[in-house]
Amino acid sequence: MTQSVPLREGRTKGGRAKALAGFLAFVLGASLTLSSLVSVANQIAWERDPSPRWTEDWQETDSFRNEVSQYLKEFLTIGAGGKVDLYSYDYWYDMADDILVEAEEAYRAWWDFSGPATEAVAVDRGSAEPALPDSSTPVPAEPETSPDARYQADKNVLYYICSGWGTEQKVYTNALKDGWLDKLMARSVEGYNFYVVFRDNKVTITKDGKNLDVYGDGYYAGGSQWFVPGYDNFPVSEELEDVKVIMAVRQSPIRYYSNDYQTGTTNYYSAFYNIAQRVDESWAFYHAQLFRFLCGMWGLVVWFLLRKSTEPVNRKLAAWTVHVWTEARFLAVLLCALWAFLPGFLDRDACEILYAYGYPWDVGYSFYAWGMAVLRLALANLPALLALFWLCWLIYNDHRYNPKEARRSLLGPFLRGLRARDLKRPVEKRLSRRAALTALAAAVLCGEVVSILINMTLIGYPSWILWTAYLLPVLLMVWAAAALLRRELSLSKDLGRLADQVEAVRAGDLRTPLRLPEDADLRQTAESLNDIQAGMRAALEEQTRSERMKVELVSNVSHDLKTPLTSILSYAGLLRQEEGLPPAAMDYARIIDEKAQRLKGMVEDVFEVSKAAADQLPVHLERLDLNKLLRQTLADMDGPIRGSALTFKVDLPEQAVTITADGRRLYRVFQNLIDNALRYALEGSRVYLSLKTAEGTAEASVRNTSRTELAEGVDFTARFVRGDASRTDGGSGLGLSIAKSFTEACGGSFRVETVADLFTAVVTFPTEEA
Repeated sequence: MTQSVPLREGRTKGGRAKALAGFLAFVLGASLTLSSLVSVANQIAWERDPSPRWTEDWQETDSFRNEVSQYLKEFLTIGAGGKVDLYSYDYWYDMADDILVEAEEAYRAWWDFSGPATEAVAVDRGSAEPALPDSSTPVPAEPETSPDARYQADKNVLYYICSGWGTEQKVYTNALKDGWLDKLMARSVEGYNFYVVFRDNKVTITKDGKNLDVYGDGYYAGGSQWFVPGYDNFPVSEELEDVKVIMAVRQSPIRYYSNDYQTGTTNYYSAFYNIAQRVDESWAFYHAQLFRFLCGMWGLVVWFLLRKSTEPVNRKLAAWTVHVWTEARFLAVLLCALWAFLPGFLDRDACEILYAYGYPWDVGYSFYAWGMAVLRLALANLPALLALFWLCWLIYNDHRYNPKEARRSLLGPFLRGLRARDLKRPVEKRLSRRAALTALAAAVLCGEVVSILINMTLIGYPSWILWTAYLLPVLLMVWAAAALLRRELSLSKDLGRLADQVEAVRAGDLRTPLRLPEDADLRQTAESLNDIQAGMRAALEEQTRSERMKVELVSNVSHDLKTPLTSILSYAGLLRQEEGLPPAAMDYARIIDEKAQRLKGMVEDVFEVSKAAADQLPVHLERLDLNKLLRQTLADMDGPIRGSALTFKVDLPEQAVTITADGRRLYRVFQNLIDNALRYALEGSRVYLSLKTAEGTAEASVRNTSRTELAEGVDFTARFVRGDASRTDGGSGLGLSIAKSFTEACGGSFRVETVADLFTAVVTFPTEEA
């Protein structure tokens, strides 16, 4: 016979596999998604030119446009008879301070350093100072005699510069090889698709055989326009009247090298090559992050479909993490946060973080620049951010499945003790202390801001900008904090008065209302409490008046009934004593006497119940033995018990059970309970009378099986309520009501329990030391 794996075991293994698969999908999906988003955000925060994100053509970027404009400027300088000196400060400050070139980048790599060559230098031609050698540093003299000597070796840009006429004409070009010059003039050099021509004081640009719009509406406004002469607000100077420049840019640039054997140095020419490489790398980077993001989202979709199956794994992790101290968790979070954010402050200069990679110096104080700086610092360490995320998730998972009481804490008992001490103070003092602590924290924060402003002013930052931009909000915050503190203190006082009023109402003071100012936050609440207080007072007065009237009515009715009842009973007794009456008359006299006696008992019962309900029943409390009282009641009712068809099962302790009660009233209670059992218990059944003591209480119970079916939801202790409304056995329906009223008047409790036809009456009293 082939054995098979039990169904439950197979389901268990399948469930575990689904749980692990779902949890792993969640871990991988969240990690990949988060890492891709953080990587993209970090790339955006640090990249120089945002355009490579959206284009694959490196010649469509702002960096390329700025580089071409810079090349044209330098070629026009050569054509006008000037000299481009990359080592001179005049090169960097050749424009007036009021003419700002927004975000102009010039990547240059012609530095003749014998050490590692700098491949690109980002230059921002604005009011800021670029990172150049100090002016006091001696600069080596240029060995070249031709102004364009530095451009000859770089074949990524072919150029033709012509100036002057006749014998004074000067021509500079690097396109003398393989007939490139003729092709350059015809704009048909193989591998070069981008041409710039300056002729007749205008610039024309051709890309892939198509002319580009250079001047737009004729005015230069920065942004993505070409920074070339010829605009209405950027005219061509007189020095360029006879200058002609043609330049071509290679479609796929490469890196060129040259050696200077006189100085032993190597020159690198990689401006356009770096731009093209950066665009290719950016394009590949964003595609890779998109693939990672899609893989992460696929993992999250798988987890979402299996999320219910991962509950056991989450609970298991919570069962492990619950043993970690709370302080250890938050210490780990703090260390992980320091690991994530501190390197951004330690490894990078603050100036580089704030103005990284060509952000204009003139917008350095803007919220955008500060926001980007914060973003760079926050996203500097991807592994630490992932670790911080999963650490926070473990804490969240622990709080989700483990109650607060199950968590371990070293400072928990100490904090709970402080909280307990704080709760002993009045509510207004607690709120005042919290408001004071909040105000202190706001004051410390304002002090820190002011100290930062002072320090930044002392180190040379523009003080009027700082104090105008930050001091006014600080002053507003101080004013708002002071106003809020004043309102909080007033609210705490009003809340304390409201709490005192609630305690006064609870203690029985229903006549003193609470008065608060018109502008108090709790004015409406105080008025509502006053209305409740007035309503309770009116209801109590009405109830008192009603009870007094009821007692007076019962007393008057009882008094009025006693006189005729006394006469009826007297004459009924006389009739029964007469001799020679017919048998029928004797029977009538007996019935009159019995009914009159019953009516007398009902009047007395109603009178007693009414007084008990109005808390006017006189009781004489004393220490007595409840065990002895029950035995005496059974002995006094031994005749009716023996004459019934019931069997009494008595379970009473041997020792005394001391309680405090009124013996006469309590005797009536158990007399009514036994009489109730004799009247309504099923014939031939058993009646159980027991007395138990436990935990400082004595509990006496009478249990019997009802002769008739007991209705559900009936309060048998109410007045004139009977188990069977059709009974004509002479019961008044007041026996259990009297038993309950007398028991409660003596300081005990009385309850009735019914289960089907089983009826149980329970009397409970606190015991006393013997």
